[in-house]
Amino acid sequence: MRAVVVCLLLVLAGFVYGDSPGVQPLEPRPVLVEGVQFNLLWNLIYTNETTYDPGTKLYSRVLWEGTVLGQNEVDLFAENGTLLQVNSISGIVIDERNAQTIVVESSVTPDFASVESATQELFLVPGAVTILSPIMAIVIAVATREVLYALYFGTFFAALIVSRYDPFQAFLRVLDTYLPRSLGNIDHAFVILFTWCLSGLIACISKSGGSFGVAEVSRKFAKTRTSVQLVIFLLGFVIFFDDYANTLILGNTMRFVSDALWVSREKLAFLVDATTAPVASIAPVSSWIGFEVGLIQEQIDLLLFRGEDLSGVNENAYLVFLETIPSRFYPIVMLFFQFFMIVARREFGSMLVAERRAIDEHKLVRDDANVVDDETQSALVPEEGTPLKWWNGVIPIVIVILLVLLAILLTGKSTAEELGLPLTAENVFGYGDAYASLMYGGFTTTLIAWFMYRIQYIVDDALEFPVVYWVRCKACPGRPLMTMEKNLTAFIDGIKGILAPVLVLVLAWAVGSAIADSGADIFFASALSGSLDPRALPALTFVIAAVISFCTGTSWGTMSILFPIIVPTSWYAARDSEIFILTISAILSGAVFGDHCTPISDTTILSSISSRCDVMHHTMTQLPYALTVGCISVLLGYLPVGYSAYRDYWGLVVSCIFSMVFIIFVGVRVDHPKRVLDSLTISTSYLSSLCSRRGGKSDDEMEEKSQAKSFYVYDPDYDRDFVDILRLSFWKPSTWKKWLCCTTDAEQEEDMVVDHIADAEYDPILYDSSEDFVDEEYTKDSVAMAMDTGSLDEEEASLATTGTQQRIEFHE
Repeated sequence: MRAVVVCLLLVLAGFVYGDSPGVQPLEPRPVLVEGVQFNLLWNLIYTNETTYDPGTKLYSRVLWEGTVLGQNEVDLFAENGTLLQVNSISGIVIDERNAQTIVVESSVTPDFASVESATQELFLVPGAVTILSPIMAIVIAVATREVLYALYFGTFFAALIVSRYDPFQAFLRVLDTYLPRSLGNIDHAFVILFTWCLSGLIACISKSGGSFGVAEVSRKFAKTRTSVQLVIFLLGFVIFFDDYANTLILGNTMRFVSDALWVSREKLAFLVDATTAPVASIAPVSSWIGFEVGLIQEQIDLLLFRGEDLSGVNENAYLVFLETIPSRFYPIVMLFFQFFMIVARREFGSMLVAERRAIDEHKLVRDDANVVDDETQSALVPEEGTPLKWWNGVIPIVIVILLVLLAILLTGKSTAEELGLPLTAENVFGYGDAYASLMYGGFTTTLIAWFMYRIQYIVDDALEFPVVYWVRCKACPGRPLMTMEKNLTAFIDGIKGILAPVLVLVLAWAVGSAIADSGADIFFASALSGSLDPRALPALTFVIAAVISFCTGTSWGTMSILFPIIVPTSWYAARDSEIFILTISAILSGAVFGDHCTPISDTTILSSISSRCDVMHHTMTQLPYALTVGCISVLLGYLPVGYSAYRDYWGLVVSCIFSMVFIIFVGVRVDHPKRVLDSLTISTSYLSSLCSRRGGKSDDEMEEKSQAKSFYVYDPDYDRDFVDILRLSFWKPSTWKKWLCCTTDAEQEEDMVVDHIADAEYDPILYDSSEDFVDEEYTKDSVAMAMDTGSLDEEEASLATTGTQQRIEFHE
């Protein structure tokens, strides 16, 4: 009788509750971390014969070696009346390593009388093991100075952990999983194609003479030391689309103009270097954009795949990139920093010494400078006799910007209409296809540029559009500016030049995916969430990125190493969209900062080569400026903004204001009549004097040697009339009257330049001390330009030309 009652109860229980749904665990992370919490997800499987009461509860638990690791209770029916399809338990912790087996049970009874279960095998490693891959990548990069080696071995060591310490399997997983996965993603393919397309377009623009034509036009506005520096600075914004093109074009085209006005090569290299990566890294359309957006999208997709609710974070990586721009403190403050130093005509540190040497000693470089010629830039140089016209550089760049913007608007409008959303600016830009738009704009502009260069003809060293000849069905007597064959050759050369960065990009995606699989992100998240305030994470991230970039010499490699580690960490640690965006910004900014400080950076070396400056001299003169702006970015930017003291745009305002104050009170006017030095230079000189005394040289000998080299003579009248913000004369009404009437001491500076041009012995246009050569053709052009602007009269021009001819005969 008792058995019958039990059977009836079981049948009744089955009728009331139904059978428990089946359990199908989802594929977990390949590697979990010992002692660190993780989430477990599984699908629920239902049979057609089973029915459930609307109020039925589902009970689930996870067992490991008979111990309950976690359990939950949820409604079997969702709010819309549908059955629950996926269930999960969070906060699971296993304090063991290697392979472990867990059991997932699901039941509609609280005592698990009717239960469905499934087993799942997990692989756990110690937390320290997970950071082996990024550490090895950094060590190898520092040791070999080759980021490709570093990224490959970083991928291999991460794959070694995922393969459960089997080196052969790790070698295979790099080749058959991580590298193909990097290339197989359609977004990655868009990035690579756009990078190739833009690089080829840049090469065509340079080969046609367009980029150099823009620089030639700018020379007309460079008449004083201040104006030539401003022109170089502003050209950095004009040639914003690529840092390599910016570096090579600016340095080579503006070097002769800056030399004529006694701007030191160190200062020229700084102006070139400080407007390359800072501009290209924040430009909405550049060769950097694909790389940066690709890394951002990779981490967003990964977090979404793991079921994270990215509330407040846009799923479109391009919009996330735009959101980071107001908090890119280092590149933006660096741009303002150098602009204010130019207009204030102040310097400090070793740059002040270099500028005084150029003005007073007529030495553009130091005596011990090792100037290296650049043989890699020939692909960007137009053919001999090619007219350098600015429109061939400006028109394609304007077209590509407009086309990309138009494509984003059209694709966003189409998607918003399909989803039934209002056509607001946020929806149109938010749903715009940035990857496809970049490809549309880049490829279409390339075709337009090819056609544009093909229909221009060089006739008697001038460019013409031979419409008259075509109308008369006659052949044009000249030759095309660039034939389609030359266009294609230049385009391919541009792609060849970007081969190494594309390889870095592919390996960056591979190492990012492998590091994420190895569990480094969740280990960092657990380590930082318990010991570090998440609000301090952006500032710490900036410092880490700066150190890695300094050691490796590459900003792109630094981004690829840090993104898969720090970005998920920032979300897991805070789950705050502002901290998430700020941390991404810190990685991008810190990588540029470290790139400016190191002598092994590609842009540092290219800036030195194109400016004909010693690499170490450029590094040492730029280092004080980079460190100053870096400290300002951390102390007044990422720290207070991370702790919500003020918004990111206020951080930019505060940082720029402090930069102005710092430059005024620490920097010194280069043309100061008494040639006073700043505190940094004085302290450095004092340490140098101590070392010189140990070497046996006295202060008198050093001073006598310095005086023998200087052509500067102190003028009491000039000292009396000298106006500076730290002098009382600055606040006189007469001074303000001069400024309001635009009659400043710039005219005196131009007079000094005229004296230099007329003096054939010390004129840097006529004689380049670092190269020991005389450029007769360029001297004639410079003298003619000076006569057109009224800077030289006929007598002075005759003197300069005669001096040049004498020097040529002397060298011959």
